[in-house]
Amino acid sequence: MLNSVGRSFTVSRALVFLSAVLGFFLIPAFREGASVPLSEHAPWFLSMWYQWDANWYMSIAQHGYQWVSGDQSNVAFFPLYPWAAKAVGLLLGRRYLLSGLLLSAGFLVAGLAFLYRLVRMDFGQDVARRTVWLVSIFPTAFFFSSFYTESLFLLTSVACFYYGRRGRWAAAGAFGLLASLTRIAGLLLIVPLAYEYLSKRSFSPLKSLRPALLWLTLVPGGLAVYMGYLYFGFGRPFAFAESQSAGWGHAMTPLLSSFTGDFHHLFAQSEWWVIWDVAATLLMAVCAVLAFKKLPASYALYTLASLLFPLAGGTMKSMSRYALVVFPVFVLLAMLAGRRRLYWVMSALSLGLLAVSTAVFASGRWIA
Repeated sequence: MLNSVGRSFTVSRALVFLSAVLGFFLIPAFREGASVPLSEHAPWFLSMWYQWDANWYMSIAQHGYQWVSGDQSNVAFFPLYPWAAKAVGLLLGRRYLLSGLLLSAGFLVAGLAFLYRLVRMDFGQDVARRTVWLVSIFPTAFFFSSFYTESLFLLTSVACFYYGRRGRWAAAGAFGLLASLTRIAGLLLIVPLAYEYLSKRSFSPLKSLRPALLWLTLVPGGLAVYMGYLYFGFGRPFAFAESQSAGWGHAMTPLLSSFTGDFHHLFAQSEWWVIWDVAATLLMAVCAVLAFKKLPASYALYTLASLLFPLAGGTMKSMSRYALVVFPVFVLLAMLAGRRRLYWVMSALSLGLLAVSTAVFASGRWIA
């Protein structure tokens, strides 16, 4: 396990760093992605990761939450990652960016280790090795090295799944709570976790009514903690949803609207990110179908829920980033890549796209 995880981490992070350096220095800067100035002093090899949503997480770490009615505000972003960055940053002399980037690296190593153990338990060592490699080099895997929540969410969601598959409900519930305190998508873990619990009891209502069932209620606990914080701080427990709707236009809509609206952005406004995210959406849709044929039901249900949830928000935007942490997608790709030639083709294509997307992100341009 250590060899596979260490090799995947080292090679992918070396490529990401080199690509970011080239993009930062060679691509003309477009600093819209750093709209909130970085107040702390940081060398260029750290500040090049301070792009887009990192601005919001930094504002939470430095100044706490602020509510702005009818506009964008940082309450839209869940607290576990920025709170962790703040706690460690205080120990590092208020170097919050350094803190967050170190945490992202550590969370990634731990997340890959849990992923390897989960996949090896269910599918064997070869599939586990290919899975951790493919997720490490996915075209948007540079987010694992950024001041973003991707590494933390990968760790908490995979660990929740791993302990659920083993029937260790207290640990599964605890990691589920941490996942829903990291991102609202952590709530989706209740679906595969409930299936695992019921399947281990033959879906019998009488067998299912056990004290262990209470551990599953921890999964939405992270959201409950954040809503309680928002209630006592601003008197608005749903402020995160209000801000997403008012500031970013995210609201529950029919699934078809996600496609028609985004294609309008592509053809009417030449927003080329749509192609990137359409490709990720199609990949997830194909994997969601294949998952019901090739993977345990809990994997398939999680994949489907992870596809439908963002689409219900009215857009495919950022789907290429959301797909990065939907680990059953990479289990499927690893299974399909059993043939050596296909595995190398997948790797080469993904590495090339990762290098390009990292360079573009480091220049300040929108990727996902």
